[in-house]
Amino acid sequence: MNLKSVRTLPGVTAGCAALLLSLAACGSDSTGPSTNLDAAGALQSLSLVISTDGTSGISPALLASFAPQLNQMNVIINGKSQTMFALARRETYPDGTCEEMLVVDPLNPDPPGQCTPPPVNFRLILWQSHSADTPPDRLAVAVAEIGPVNFEDLTSGTGAPAGFALYAEGQDNVWVSVSGTLTSNVSATSQSCAVPLPPYAKSGSCTVATFDEQGTINFEPVTGSTMVTLEIPRQTIRGIWQAITETQTVTLP
Repeated sequence: MNLKSVRTLPGVTAGCAALLLSLAACGSDSTGPSTNLDAAGALQSLSLVISTDGTSGISPALLASFAPQLNQMNVIINGKSQTMFALARRETYPDGTCEEMLVVDPLNPDPPGQCTPPPVNFRLILWQSHSADTPPDRLAVAVAEIGPVNFEDLTSGTGAPAGFALYAEGQDNVWVSVSGTLTSNVSATSQSCAVPLPPYAKSGSCTVATFDEQGTINFEPVTGSTMVTLEIPRQTIRGIWQAITETQTVTLP
């Protein structure tokens, strides 16, 4: 599967495709521990693979504001324990919001008058980096609904998926989720956060939240035949909850 075909997979909306495409095939050729970096260095490394147009909802210029909510998670990749940096983010939208109102993809236009509810509202980004000046060595991006979510083969479905993910190692090794389950429970705190809203939000608020995560995601390679399994033992991390109260449309390049 060519990476750019992610745009046209059934049920993958333009906004989510922008996030996935901006983060795919992004790693460096070296590997090393992520724990040697501080929050600023880890976020600088991640910024090297975030799309500069901001349509993923997280632009490089805004990543520094996530530092207070940066975590490290213990995961298991193909049976081997790993420690990875983690960012958790939930978005909620006004009643009646259509996915077509948020992001427009000129290469994959929506039928006139179509209104698709935003299909996913939770994003978990996991990565390892050995240097602030190079892209992540490993990167996993999961986009899903809150609660228990089943991951399916995106090439065989017809509706909007409740969850999908990418995993990458190095510049050329990329995997796409085909099965598995992730359970995410989110609780807001009384603490506000200073993370700016995504470009498709005209107004809204930001609150620090706790994310209870547990699951296993199985990935199929874009090329090659070796599967990857990412297991997240149950753990709680801090993240952000952005409640968007008014939207505006962003057009993909």
